[in-house]
Amino acid sequence: MEIGIVVYPAAHLPSVWGLTDLLKYASNFVVARQFPDLRISHWKEQDGQIIKIFDTHPDADNTVNLVVIPPSFEPPISKQDAQAYSAWLNRLYDNGAILCAICSGIFTLLETGLLDGRTVTAHWMHSEAIQQNYPTVTLDNRKLIVDDNEIITLAGLLSWMDLGLKIVEKAYDGATMREFAKYLLVDPPSREQSYYHAFSPKFDHGDVTIVKVQHWLQGNYQKKITLEVLAQHIALEKRTLLRRFKKATGMTVIEYCQNLRIQKAQELLETTSLSFEAISWQVGYQDSSSFNKIFTKVIGLTSKEYRKRFKS
Repeated sequence: MEIGIVVYPAAHLPSVWGLTDLLKYASNFVVARQFPDLRISHWKEQDGQIIKIFDTHPDADNTVNLVVIPPSFEPPISKQDAQAYSAWLNRLYDNGAILCAICSGIFTLLETGLLDGRTVTAHWMHSEAIQQNYPTVTLDNRKLIVDDNEIITLAGLLSWMDLGLKIVEKAYDGATMREFAKYLLVDPPSREQSYYHAFSPKFDHGDVTIVKVQHWLQGNYQKKITLEVLAQHIALEKRTLLRRFKKATGMTVIEYCQNLRIQKAQELLETTSLSFEAISWQVGYQDSSSFNKIFTKVIGLTSKEYRKRFKS
């Protein structure tokens, strides 16, 4: 897994190098398990081009799987400067890369248009600027981290360590992340306190058409989804869609949508006082009893038990 860090002019360099060192150390931590190294590269804009300025594995071809836009302790990047990265970020996103922004780093990501209609987080001091300039974005600044699977935003000025642990989880697994956090004597990201379910779909499988399907499902999972609708959306035959989706993601379309709905239900159970019936409707299930059975089977806790254990 290659993690590309954007080094724009006012980027907070301790975050850049702190995250770089953390991920390099994580690679050393898992070497006995024969896990692959994490590769870290740094990128900057120069004369209208995005160029590489640092690489832990400089002799290999670059395939950035996850992009990090660090924070800045100076005023947020200007729209013009942020737009210099937009085409590059959109191209990586279309090819399945996960995009991450720490605190004010979100302003670079906002200019891509990829956050329209999404829920994100950022430091409370940026709330007014985001709401005024990007009205189609939903800001939830009660959360430290919003992990939307393909896009991750963090609110803390110094939350690069939280992101580092989340990257370790996505690259390896949750158990390795928690063990690494304990070794460092730091708490894992709050969302990962759940030992029962953490849906982390893969977007770097190489099938660009299926990546588009995943992006579409991310924004429409609460609707009634049929194979006919999906097949028409991407101009594929149903059997071809089913085969390629299963090959790329390791699960059926139904299983994938089910996981998206459960993930959203987890968030709502943790952060709201909505009844489970209301939550079921919000995520696309009209029969809350049926959804509760599915939730319990996947999570290992009923909705009431989950809320009691994890509600903040």
